[in-house]
Amino acid sequence: MNPDERSSNVITFLGTTPNIGTTLIALATGVRLAEQTHKRVAYLCLNLKSSKLHRYIGVDEKRASLDELLPHLRNESLNQQLLHHAMHRYSSTLELYILFGNRYRETAEFYGVEELTHLIETARKAYDYVLLDVSAYWDNAGTISALLEAERIIVATTDALSHFQEDYLSWIGVMGGHIQLDSKALFYAVIKHRGGLYQPRHCYSQFAGEELPAVTIPFSLYEALDRGELKQWLKQRGEGSKWLSSYAKHFAPAASERAAGSRKLKRNRSLSAAAAMLFKQD
Repeated sequence: MNPDERSSNVITFLGTTPNIGTTLIALATGVRLAEQTHKRVAYLCLNLKSSKLHRYIGVDEKRASLDELLPHLRNESLNQQLLHHAMHRYSSTLELYILFGNRYRETAEFYGVEELTHLIETARKAYDYVLLDVSAYWDNAGTISALLEAERIIVATTDALSHFQEDYLSWIGVMGGHIQLDSKALFYAVIKHRGGLYQPRHCYSQFAGEELPAVTIPFSLYEALDRGELKQWLKQRGEGSKWLSSYAKHFAPAASERAAGSRKLKRNRSLSAAAAMLFKQD
């Protein structure tokens, strides 16, 4: 492990609605970043009540979980070596390391913003990219600390009206101003559902941020989740190995430099203006 401190890219993945595929997008982006950049990538699951990632990739490793680090977080003794030891290496060929989420729902309230900020700051010093996967609900320290610490935020939603309008406004529209979301680089990903009345372009027109390519979750991916074979699916030939390969390009160094130099994000519009547009949708 390189002991040198480094300035990482902290990217938070937030869903407007639970159980729509935000974790799948977050992990796949981490895999593609590790594949395409050959950098050290940390994936921190800050879902404090319903973490399922270990099941998706077929891992049952008690030490590689957030709750094992809680004593160190509470007394601010966590260092890079302790964190790295608690991480699960995704693959021997990739520099992607995963910290699985809290296993015990009853201990979710033990985590405060201070503890999780300490975790994020430790990871920031040790890895080139830090990906934070959080709950869709904002009433917990995991979501709040991840949004405060991130330079870039990916908001995942679907083409269901209740998701990209009602759920979006109920949290992001209300709370966004309190944590200055308009100061972040915001990206939006729309997950397409079969038979939906709205097209991704209708959804993207509502948001003050940059569009990411719309996402389709293949049926074969759902089958892989049930078998605990998400890792194998993302590597297999065909749709698995190509799924979300374009996402990493948005966050690789070359793309970041171009964005900083020439792109004016739609996020410069105020959240209130975006909210007014949302309610114009019939």
